[in-house]
Amino acid sequence: MKATTRPSSNQLRPVEPQSKAPDRKSKTAATTPAPSETWGSGVADHPLRGHGLVRRVREQVPTAAVRPLTARLELTLKEVATLLALTERTLARRLEEAEGHLDTTESERLLLLDNLALHGLAVFEDQGKFNRWLRRPLPVLEGRSPLAYLDTATSFQVVDQLLGRLEHGVYS
Repeated sequence: MKATTRPSSNQLRPVEPQSKAPDRKSKTAATTPAPSETWGSGVADHPLRGHGLVRRVREQVPTAAVRPLTARLELTLKEVATLLALTERTLARRLEEAEGHLDTTESERLLLLDNLALHGLAVFEDQGKFNRWLRRPLPVLEGRSPLAYLDTATSFQVVDQLLGRLEHGVYS
């Protein structure tokens, strides 16, 4: 009988590239890729926090990043327009522009929504379950759904904290 080898736990997990700390002795700063190199077809592949979030907001998100996030969260044009504090018509016009960008306020809201989507997927481990949770009225949000609650930058933080509580098993 042939012995089978089981892969080690290191072989099962994808290896993530480690970022090298900048050399303090070097006078040359690390170059930051241009926004067109980092955006791709989505918004971000990991939650952005602190300076990374501020930098992305200031770069202004391309309007092309709106549709993939909208599709992933199964949002209507009206829902996205409300989240970005725009009218439906303004959002539709911006989405028609091939090389357009959201302004900084709209970019911030879209990036906060993307962070929330990434966190929600990590908590629920299923996009559909997270999308349904976004629409479910919750007593902790004054009977509003998380999606309906997202009308300010602070409300994004409140919903993100709620996801953190769910992640750690705290009943909310």
